[in-house]
Amino acid sequence: MAEKIINGFSVVAYATQPEGRIPARAFLETRRLPVKADAAAKEAGAQEAPPACDQDEAEDEPESLAFEIFVTRRFRGAVEAMSAARNALDRVKSVDEHGVPDHLPD
Repeated sequence: MAEKIINGFSVVAYATQPEGRIPARAFLETRRLPVKADAAAKEAGAQEAPPACDQDEAEDEPESLAFEIFVTRRFRGAVEAMSAARNALDRVKSVDEHGVPDHLPD
């Protein structure tokens, strides 16, 4: 797995092995990084009490999002799929606030 940290998200590229008639597949996955305790303490000191609705919204968000990439391609093996996933990861320049990378290949 290859990893890149962008805009507070960990973006990971990985591939799956072929299984029977299902070919190898390539994926990008985004996962929100936890806020550091020091940053949270400073932020809490600046604000008296965080609003409760923000905490509820944060709990509703999924922990990670997986995106299958190059869906139309048929990879011969996991090595080829992983190479394509790494190349796609190299092209990702930013991640929006919902965890979606800016450039997702077909």
